[in-house]
Amino acid sequence: MDFEHILTTKITINGVFQDFQLYSGKFYLWLSTNELAIYDWNKWVRHLAFVDRTIYFEPQPTEQLTLKLEALEPFKEKSIFFSEPIYDSAIFDHVLYYSDASGFYRYSLIAKEAKKEHLSSIPMYQINLSKNGRMALAAAEKGLFECLVSSYYLFNEPVHQLNPRLVQLSTRYTSKTEWQNHDLIQYGENPQVDTYLLKMSEKKGLLQLVKGEPIYSTIKNHTASIQELPLSLSLDKPSMDSGVLFSFETDKVTLKKDPLYRSKHIQILTRLETESKEEFDSLDDLVIHETNSLLTILLQNTKLLSLNSSPIINWRIYSRTRNYRNQVHLLYENKVVLYLFTEVKR
Repeated sequence: MDFEHILTTKITINGVFQDFQLYSGKFYLWLSTNELAIYDWNKWVRHLAFVDRTIYFEPQPTEQLTLKLEALEPFKEKSIFFSEPIYDSAIFDHVLYYSDASGFYRYSLIAKEAKKEHLSSIPMYQINLSKNGRMALAAAEKGLFECLVSSYYLFNEPVHQLNPRLVQLSTRYTSKTEWQNHDLIQYGENPQVDTYLLKMSEKKGLLQLVKGEPIYSTIKNHTASIQELPLSLSLDKPSMDSGVLFSFETDKVTLKKDPLYRSKHIQILTRLETESKEEFDSLDDLVIHETNSLLTILLQNTKLLSLNSSPIINWRIYSRTRNYRNQVHLLYENKVVLYLFTEVKR
């Protein structure tokens, strides 16, 4: 697959939000009022298919849509209210895990009379769910923890347990983590100089922490300023014979695309995920990589999208899903931006 056959759809929702999730046909937006608003994702996206907007062909197929939160109101299913702002959240097996200043919680999203269950009084500043169904918790000066959200996994040696499903892996300062299969990269207060690799073995669900050793950080400083590629200037030769840089869709030229913006072939993987894959021969995989100043998405080692990462508060991909693995969502101070990458026929 080449650039000509990947449509980049950018959807901007203006507003102030604490967090976001996309899970099992539901879009979750944590509002500044501590309200978790839950929307029907499929109904909303079907509606977007009929919203009139220009599709640009050069330098690559792109479309953009900007809207206010009020535009999602017809697709809202319900709201859940919380007492405090959250630090981070994750959804596993229809259970919401989240943390605020008072600690770490879980809450069933399908139980009729769900109650918020307090798992720990330790605030978790990052909740990192792996593709294998393991959850790492970064708690700053309190260290690194794992919540055993799946009953498949257990540790086969004594570890410090806060409760039957919450264990402490390290007492070192942990600002954030990154999964590499079953191994875990632990970033310290200064990720440039204080980074550890926790090697783990896994056999039939039994986990063992083999060793933790310092490594050179995978985060590198970059001072280059690269503009966002969709609808920006490109030095590449235009793929259309017209030679018009921003040629757009006309009545005679249209794109055939999936109405729900799903993709059979495109998936976004982190660079660590691609490095740990035994076979990485798909030419359709997009590789996302974050540095201190750039968030970059590559197709066959060529930039498809480059963003300044400084104003990005949080970003997510959905590698555990089948329908949303072609998306990356970003949280800014005053908006949420959704990028959807789908294959199209021209």
